[in-house]
Amino acid sequence: MMDEEDPKMESEPNSENVSHSEMRAILWGRQLSRSQSDPQRVSEFTEHETGFGKMKRPTSLSDEWKELQKIKMTKNPITETLLPHTQNLQSRRSIWKNFLSLCGGLMLAFMSFLPLRNIQSSIYPIDNLGTICLSSMYAAFIVGCTISPWLVQNARPKGLILLAVASHVFYVAANLYPSYLTLIPASVIFGFLQAPLWSVQELLIGSYGSSYSAITGIRVDRSIRQFQSVFVIFCHCAQILGNLIESLVLNYGTVENKHILNKTYYSLNHDNCSENCVGKFGYHMKRPNEIEEQIDYLEILKFIYLAFSCFAMILIGFCLRKPDIILNKRKMSLLEKLGDVLSFFRTKSCAMIGLLMVFTGMQQAVVISDVTMVYGTEKLGLSTVGYMMMCYGTCQLATLLLLERMQRRFRPIVFILKGFLITLGLLILLYVWEPRDNSVLTIFGFMALWGATDAVWQSQIQNILITSTTKRESAVVCFRICQGFGLTVVFLSSLWLSLLYKVCMVGATLVFGVMGYMLLEVTNNPVTPLDPEPFPL
Repeated sequence: MMDEEDPKMESEPNSENVSHSEMRAILWGRQLSRSQSDPQRVSEFTEHETGFGKMKRPTSLSDEWKELQKIKMTKNPITETLLPHTQNLQSRRSIWKNFLSLCGGLMLAFMSFLPLRNIQSSIYPIDNLGTICLSSMYAAFIVGCTISPWLVQNARPKGLILLAVASHVFYVAANLYPSYLTLIPASVIFGFLQAPLWSVQELLIGSYGSSYSAITGIRVDRSIRQFQSVFVIFCHCAQILGNLIESLVLNYGTVENKHILNKTYYSLNHDNCSENCVGKFGYHMKRPNEIEEQIDYLEILKFIYLAFSCFAMILIGFCLRKPDIILNKRKMSLLEKLGDVLSFFRTKSCAMIGLLMVFTGMQQAVVISDVTMVYGTEKLGLSTVGYMMMCYGTCQLATLLLLERMQRRFRPIVFILKGFLITLGLLILLYVWEPRDNSVLTIFGFMALWGATDAVWQSQIQNILITSTTKRESAVVCFRICQGFGLTVVFLSSLWLSLLYKVCMVGATLVFGVMGYMLLEVTNNPVTPLDPEPFPL
């Protein structure tokens, strides 16, 4: 947040009570527009005190950091007192308070969504309601990704975050009255708003990282990387803790696969929905007579997730102050933003690794819809799905942190080839392996491998995209669009294709995607053969 302007500054421009926000205002060139009524102060405050005249407003994080270093290295008295120790400490606390409020609120929101998403196809099998909801969610996510750069540019960041978190509340509430009239609209709204949410959080992390770099003097890229690492840990903790709560709650009840299949959900105009219907949304449930009075722990779990999503809105609404966005980019119209995003699809990098980007979404969809169903709901029971996804999220987080340290020692092709071999083996094992009832630890290890490979694909493909282009924003948006497309294709194919055909489709996408990446490596790093030595005479 930008602090209010100190009234003492108007009369004493050389005083020591210059706040950090005033110093940044000088850096951005805003001080000139605020002091038009006092030309003498303008010239003194900009030319004499800074030592290098009127500054242009920076357009990137690195430019801002360099300009700030110029101000800090000048030998004028005011620059030596611009950042006193107390002001420095308060600014650090303010940045971390806002950042942790953002991370905590989004962690609670993700805790309410991710576990429910993982069991959608298991708890709503009648008429494929769960699968259709997932496919519609990620189809809306694709649409949201295409216009998210324009939305983020023209809307308030905090307003977008609150709107996206409100969609979590709407989605969880729709699960309390599941039907086509409630779940599908909630899934579409939820998927659409998730795209600008991810774009806004990236913008905020860049802002917090740049502000922290300005205070501490560390490099901007290093500061942003630190904030990104903390945010990634919070996101994966949401996966781990949310699924842990799911399994603990369901273990208290008798919610098993047979009981779930006895619940049937109808639309509003279903012919058989008469006396047993509850509510105007057509929610219909049948239970055997012997367990009619038993507590439904699945419904209790939904209310817990609803409380998480509501508390996330409260935390962000009251604790997250208005974000201080320090980036200044030229505003573009909606058509210009769309053209900028779509133009990236015509680049060589996108054409070569486009199938790999689609595969990352396909792999996640296979885990959500097939692995959890085959080895969780049908084999070990619904309550074990949470433990399985805990292993998945934990191993994914550990692999991401490990790859971050090993990234500079090895080229991406090393991780890509190893991930290719392991993922291909996991796909084959998914179709041919039929575990026994006592092979719980083996199944958890199987899920851990899926999480590790997903971390490899996510990190390496993003690294390849960012390093191969200067349009980072368009590259990230295109990556999300391809991911959403892969998720949608697998969920829709689950309505008609068997597991064998889906495994073949995903495996073929993986093979051709790796071939495209190898071609990209060869074209970017051609091998020049050595001149042959002449025959000895």
